[in-house]
Amino acid sequence: MINLIRTLGASLALLLCLTAQSQAATPLPEHWQENRALIHTVTVPYIDVHTFAGRGYPIFHVVEQNEKVLIIKRRNDWFNIETLDGKNGWVARKYMDGTIDENKIAVDFKHGDWKEHHNNAFEAGLTAGTLEGAIAYTPFLAYSFTKSIRGEIKYTQAFGEFSNLKLAAINVTHQPFPSWRISPFFRVGSGFIQTNPSTILVQSEDREDPILTVGGGFVFYASNHLVLRVEYDNHIIMTTRNVNEEVEEWKAGFGVLF
Repeated sequence: MINLIRTLGASLALLLCLTAQSQAATPLPEHWQENRALIHTVTVPYIDVHTFAGRGYPIFHVVEQNEKVLIIKRRNDWFNIETLDGKNGWVARKYMDGTIDENKIAVDFKHGDWKEHHNNAFEAGLTAGTLEGAIAYTPFLAYSFTKSIRGEIKYTQAFGEFSNLKLAAINVTHQPFPSWRISPFFRVGSGFIQTNPSTILVQSEDREDPILTVGGGFVFYASNHLVLRVEYDNHIIMTTRNVNEEVEEWKAGFGVLF
């Protein structure tokens, strides 16, 4: 019986040794060899691989201890990784902490700072200010096509003494220095403005006119998730009368990056 146990133990040890040698002998794909600084070896018993960045997304694969992964990109506290057998998924930062690189050095991935704000494609936020003297509030949603160019959808509602204004617009924003913490931007866009008189005036009626917008401002990246902004927009109202109108809009607010 003792001899049988010894034989089984020796066989298991030999099998593990052969498996390790087989993994070590597996040639790295060409794109792995070109990015050796991004290759990490798992040190914990296993790591869960999700279909996308977030705990709510399902786990479809498990990477075991001593297996290698290639980091493709990072989004906040999640890493897009690739395994040697070609599986691609997302791993939480807590699992990547303590992995070792190709120089056998343990890596500690810190929480992202403001410089990683460009890893977030979306921004949703709220600004408040004045639109032609009326108190105005603007919720908005934006998507970054590149680090410098993004599209915005905005809706403004302003409450004045004599009329209320509703403005909806689609804008394109250019940020020439996206790596600056306090960064200027420029904006052009178009949309519609609706004027609703709030009191009985002679010949007053609801109006809806197209607008063209030119503006700009500054953003301040408080963190990689939070941005503060001040803005100015000049709206040209294309009225049906002979003379177009111009209204100015000053605002300040915040946005959440995700």
